[in-house]
Amino acid sequence: MVLNDLNFIEALRHLSKNDKILEKIIKGIKPKEPLKRKPNFEALVRIISGQQLSSNAASTIFNRLKELLGKNEITPQLIKDCNPKEILKCGFSNAKTKYILNLSDLFLVNPDFLYELKDLESKEIIEGLQKIKGIGIWSASIFALFYLQHHDVLVWGDSSIKKSIELLYNEGQELKVDRIIEITSKWEPFRSTACIVLWKWLDEGAIKFY
Repeated sequence: MVLNDLNFIEALRHLSKNDKILEKIIKGIKPKEPLKRKPNFEALVRIISGQQLSSNAASTIFNRLKELLGKNEITPQLIKDCNPKEILKCGFSNAKTKYILNLSDLFLVNPDFLYELKDLESKEIIEGLQKIKGIGIWSASIFALFYLQHHDVLVWGDSSIKKSIELLYNEGQELKVDRIIEITSKWEPFRSTACIVLWKWLDEGAIKFY
């Protein structure tokens, strides 16, 4: 099942029923369903550009690359034909530039790579994407959640999600992995929506509605 208008509402109801803290936050911030995004090569390039950066910095770097490539959809061939030095000038690190070039080679050899993943379960997709150099669990989870609209993805490795959980359930003190698993298990099978709620809550100032 993927996120859509109907099961996003269902997800909010499920979270509200099973977690009284999230119930109050959902009422307070009124989260909206995320926009649909196209799951393609460009999506992975965008995600790589955003690794360990603020959203503003990531957007700036990605948009520079779009400008460099004539504002066209970023394709493997466009990256392959591009001088790596020009990619670096956009603000990509040496490592990220290598990751993007490696990604373009992978897609040129196997253009159906993402198509082969689309019908798999979230866990299998995330594991499959992590086989690509430069794609870790955070990047793979973001792709599964936002670009494939999978409904039960907990974005491990996201500092904002971890921070939100610690603020809400442990007064801001660090939590061990097993405790985070225990807290988030009651969000299943709609952990993707829970992540969306937590991101929005943090963006809006982490107001305590409880």
